[in-house]
Amino acid sequence: MRVGIDVVDDDHQELFALVQEFETASKTSSGQVDGAEIGRILERLQAYVNDHFEREETAQLETGYEGYAENKRQHDELRHTLEKFIDKHRKGEWGDLKAATEHMRSFLAIWLQEHIMKTDRKMRGRILPWVRKRA
Repeated sequence: MRVGIDVVDDDHQELFALVQEFETASKTSSGQVDGAEIGRILERLQAYVNDHFEREETAQLETGYEGYAENKRQHDELRHTLEKFIDKHRKGEWGDLKAATEHMRSFLAIWLQEHIMKTDRKMRGRILPWVRKRA
């Protein structure tokens, strides 16, 4: 699922690692989900998502990338969805935390795959001047 831009691909690997960590925390052998651990992972995921999206969007703006508006729209949707999920988690508004975490894990994994394959791959070869300038 590589985009062909090392900095972006490295970020994507880290995002998938965080989603995997979230999945592992939501599937305990006892069947009980550690709400505090889920919260910590979500906050790390949110921070990394924001950092990654900032890097991507800056690169796109500085290189005049024509797909910027659509990419930003999708990023903003994920930011909003993640914020809503975290807010509900903080307030304890999930009735069944195990079901909620499974829903969010599935959503995140699918969203990342779809976004990378259908949106981010279009950047291939288009933001390299920015990457080289930053190196």
